[in-house]
Amino acid sequence: MPELRTDDGPRKLRAVWLGPKGATLPFEWTYVQWSVTLLMIPLGVALVALLIAVGGLLTIGHAPWFTFWFGLIYGAPAAIYLAVRLMRGVTFDEPLRYKTATFREEFGRTREPAEGVTAWVMPFPKLADLPASAQDLLSGRTLPGEETR
Repeated sequence: MPELRTDDGPRKLRAVWLGPKGATLPFEWTYVQWSVTLLMIPLGVALVALLIAVGGLLTIGHAPWFTFWFGLIYGAPAAIYLAVRLMRGVTFDEPLRYKTATFREEFGRTREPAEGVTAWVMPFPKLADLPASAQDLLSGRTLPGEETR
């Protein structure tokens, strides 16, 4: 996980843009929220228009004339709604880059294991290191005075 730096005083400043003087908005959005929302609008329009065009190609053989307008009417509000829902969890303690890095680590394919594979190596003693009676037992010979079964 990315490192959190919560003791950084200047970064705690919440830079908000309320709109032009005399015509401020009834909500406070940070510059990051504005940029994410404004970038999501064209993506939402394009996605809805693409879905309508593909649906038209599959059903009537060509894209309908209202493809772009459906994208504009339904895609832009849907994109704004999704952007606002996504940005609701972005705070100073967990900024957008923290959220994206966490998302990439959780769902990315290049995850590294937390611990490496341990190759256990047991140092077994050699037969020459064993006493003579143990060597006899391991080699299959019987000691004097023992019976074989």
